Amino acid sequence: MEVRALEAADAMRAGNVLRRAYRQIYPDGNTYIDEVADVERRLSLALVLGCFLDGRLGGCATLVLDERSTFAEELLHGEAGLRMLGVDPDLQHHGIGWLLVGACARRARSADRHALVLHTDTKMVAAQHLYERAGFVRTPERDLTLPEVTLLCYRLDLDSRS
Repeated sequence: MEVRALEAADAMRAGNVLRRAYRQIYPDGNTYIDEVADVERRLSLALVLGCFLDGRLGGCATLVLDERSTFAEELLHGEAGLRMLGVDPDLQHHGIGWLLVGACARRARSADRHALVLHTDTKMVAAQHLYERAGFVRTPERDLTLPEVTLLCYRLDLDSRS
């Protein structure tokens, strides 16, 4: 498997992968799915990483390295954000999510960020297990309560990790 930054030529495939992944959580649709699937727009504003399995795009994640970005989702100074991670339903349980989380953490550390922060829907139980296994810690004081959803905050301290 290979993890690399996505390019414009990958945007449509990545959007389709994310749309399929998020439909598992929101089978009746959700306006957020359209935002998640708009990888082309995100490529100019953040780093989107893709994980390829035998040349097939298996999943992707957005890494936000600037707390002023429109995708920052309440990042504090010196933090990076992990957003919109999704794995093709046909390729789940192959370690793609794990590789993407690790690649985001390494790139955030290389960019001198001291923590990697994310928010996840309460419905995304499998993702929560992945984050906890990767060393993220629940940070309930930074949860986001929106009209239609509560997003749980997780934080990974990058200063203490090798």
